[in-house]
Amino acid sequence: MKTWILPSTLPKVFCWLVVFVATCAVAKRKDDVVVMSNGDTFTGEIKELEHGELVFKSDYMKDSVHLDWKRVKSLRSKDAFIVAFSDGSRVTGTIEKRAEPPTNEERDFSVTGDESPVEAKALDVIRVQPQERSFWNQLTGSINYGFSFTGGNSRTVSSSLGASAGFNNEKNAVRLATSSQFDSQNHSSNTNRFTFDSEYLRTLNTRWVAEGLASLLKSNQQDLKLRSTYGGGLGRRLIQTDRTSVLAIAGAAFSHETYAAPPGQDLVRNNTEGLLGLTFNTFRFKTMNFNSQAFLFCSLSDPGRIRLSSQSNLRIELVRNFNWNLQLYENYDTRPPVTAPKNDLGITTSVGWTF
Repeated sequence: MKTWILPSTLPKVFCWLVVFVATCAVAKRKDDVVVMSNGDTFTGEIKELEHGELVFKSDYMKDSVHLDWKRVKSLRSKDAFIVAFSDGSRVTGTIEKRAEPPTNEERDFSVTGDESPVEAKALDVIRVQPQERSFWNQLTGSINYGFSFTGGNSRTVSSSLGASAGFNNEKNAVRLATSSQFDSQNHSSNTNRFTFDSEYLRTLNTRWVAEGLASLLKSNQQDLKLRSTYGGGLGRRLIQTDRTSVLAIAGAAFSHETYAAPPGQDLVRNNTEGLLGLTFNTFRFKTMNFNSQAFLFCSLSDPGRIRLSSQSNLRIELVRNFNWNLQLYENYDTRPPVTAPKNDLGITTSVGWTF
């Protein structure tokens, strides 16, 4: 029986942690008031505003409802929220949307915090999320699992497990994600792949951010026992709307690699690299989310060697919080240190739950 190395057990631990965190929510106020343009009035709890939809829940509702933000006439909440605007700025405080702006400037939305109120147009608001009472309640995330079996002369079994968690406040954002894949085929050696990615963003001003990243990759396909990468740089928001965002990043990175090299010896390499990255996210049709991230690593210690790491994910909502996911990943190396495939390309499908 094959003995798994420690990294391949991390997704299971991570998933249990995500489940534990998701159960730690603390109830908020239930007296938020939302009035729609047709006169409908709701009293309950504002959950969030994202992708042009205001998520709202009342005691008399079985499930949360998604309201068109453009058709919200007014709202009022005494809870504190983190509000993001299309110019990249973020503020924290109680929120109010007025049916009639107090001036002719059409600034019908206000955020009242410790300082003077911030006035803006409601259509410039791209995201509203609760300011939770603890770090744990501020977390969001997902768990995904996929399995496939093909019979016949060449039996193939494939399984994938993934989990992610994120934290956001007015100035900081943290993302953690891990995945593990296993493929077994008759008359062929088994392959497995493990990834762990972490990302930290610190907002500097409305357009610029500082970013730090760390990642782990294990891939039998490329004879890569483990690659650890650490880097950072500056990023600029190129596009920031309620449905689409584009972030470009430039910086530097360091990678430590261990390859399986015959005859039974490991090959260890260290690399200093320049870093270029692009992150794209868009939301369409109320139930579809597409995000893609690509990093280009240009080696400075081994001139001419270039690595590309990319991942794209399409998520379609099936029912509330349950989704179908299609993921495409690729790791390309123009000059791997050992005789192994340059490309590690794959597609996975899974069913997942988000919180």
